[in-house]
Amino acid sequence: MLTAAIRTPVFRRATYSVSQTRLNSTGSTAPGGDTRLETIRRVLFEPASREKTITLEGEMLEQHETIERAWKLHRMRQREQRERSLELQFRAMNSAMNELEKTSDRLFKGALVKSRHVTYPKQAKIPTETPSTQGWDYAYKATEVTA
Repeated sequence: MLTAAIRTPVFRRATYSVSQTRLNSTGSTAPGGDTRLETIRRVLFEPASREKTITLEGEMLEQHETIERAWKLHRMRQREQRERSLELQFRAMNSAMNELEKTSDRLFKGALVKSRHVTYPKQAKIPTETPSTQGWDYAYKATEVTA
């Protein structure tokens, strides 16, 4: 019997309802009348209220569906154009590599070798909000501008 309880773990989801707690005389669940805890619990544990969706009928529904189809058609054409562009780039790169292989074996092998140390995304400096490693230059003196 004990092994059956071990094999079937019980997962409980934390739920909280403000209506289940007892309110004190100030209208708050907190002892000093502070509503911050109540607000935090309500934000974290109560389901989000959602606005009702609009139901369309007749001509409005037809207009909506027409706009949806036109948007999907536009996105499909954009995607196909992007795929054609990538296909053309790939073919141009492939033909250039074939020509390079015919021209110079040394250059062809050099083009295939990937450098472990220089790759564009890794060598680029990523903007951060952390301070500089050099810190503040306390010896800096502003240059005087004479007019």
